[in-house]
Amino acid sequence: MADLHYREKLRKIEQAASKNEVPNSAKNFGLGCFTLGMLLFIGLLLFLAISLFIHNIIFGSVVTFVVAAVFIFILMKLLTAPKLP
Repeated sequence: MADLHYREKLRKIEQAASKNEVPNSAKNFGLGCFTLGMLLFIGLLLFLAISLFIHNIIFGSVVTFVVAAVFIFILMKLLTAPKLP
């Protein structure tokens, strides 16, 4: 038998998300977690690019560095974007 308590919680979350009734603190927390995750991923890519360069794998190093630069550009655009109403 289904638990109606969790079904009602999911329904409330769906209504809040569809009507944009999410609190600003939750939005900021989500953006902060996303930013931290992206920074860790970019750091991993840069580490990989440097280690590939050290081991004379130039093509892989350049490709990895370009991918990291694209992610840095995307992250900067997201952080400097104007707030939506």
